[in-house]
Amino acid sequence: MGEEGTAMRMVLCETEESRRTYTLNSFGQTISSYEELCYIISGQYLYFLTEGIPEGMREWIEEELGLVLPAEEETKKQLEHIIGYRNYFTVPEQRMLVQQMRTAYLYSSVRKHKMLGDLYLKHSRYLSAYHAYQKSLSGLMQLKTKEQQEVLYHTGLCLTRMFRFQEAKEFFKRSCRLKENKKCQEAYFIVSYMQGDYQKFLEDGRALSFTEEQLREIHENISAMEERFSGSEESTALKKIGYHRKKPDDLMTRRLTWSMLERWKNEYRREIV
Repeated sequence: MGEEGTAMRMVLCETEESRRTYTLNSFGQTISSYEELCYIISGQYLYFLTEGIPEGMREWIEEELGLVLPAEEETKKQLEHIIGYRNYFTVPEQRMLVQQMRTAYLYSSVRKHKMLGDLYLKHSRYLSAYHAYQKSLSGLMQLKTKEQQEVLYHTGLCLTRMFRFQEAKEFFKRSCRLKENKKCQEAYFIVSYMQGDYQKFLEDGRALSFTEEQLREIHENISAMEERFSGSEESTALKKIGYHRKKPDDLMTRRLTWSMLERWKNEYRREIV
């Protein structure tokens, strides 16, 4: 059950693979046992609380695990039935998870969709993350300033993955104007640089109150970064990295080079198919 960067977990319970698997298309995850189902719920319960348990998953749970989830019950109650069905979780773990779910259930719709967007982004589901963030934008002022900035910044990240650079730049600009933040500024200037118009780059920078001298230096630094990676052995190696395992923030602000664009395009195509 371990993933890169996470500790392995020893689980003392019956383990029996089902006759058929279920694929949770929203995250591209295949579930073949009760244990895998519990593992996914523990990390992604916000998705189920917001979107509900898919009908296909409920049927799989009933047919393969023998657990009937009453359709009329609230999702959080159905999730409680699942996590208490066998002994994947200890009793204290069950209590803690149930409390976390009950707390999340009471969040406002705006906060839930912000957190759902974060969850999708963590799993590199950029289109789904974008749609979730869109649902939180109308009530953005309900969130704290830091959370507002995250929604705007992450929406920009998603748009870059769709090659909608002008729209992405506008979201990065809004994020920068909320509060000074280095990664937001880096993303804003990198996208502006990628549009290839130096005069427009200067204009974009002046919109954030940067001086022309500062902007020339920023432009030179980005150009040097591109030149350093382009055609180098490291650039070739970058193409072979599993980017879905990288943190989106670091990927955008520190490793954005032309060599990534084809990989981005392929990832986006796979998600929308």
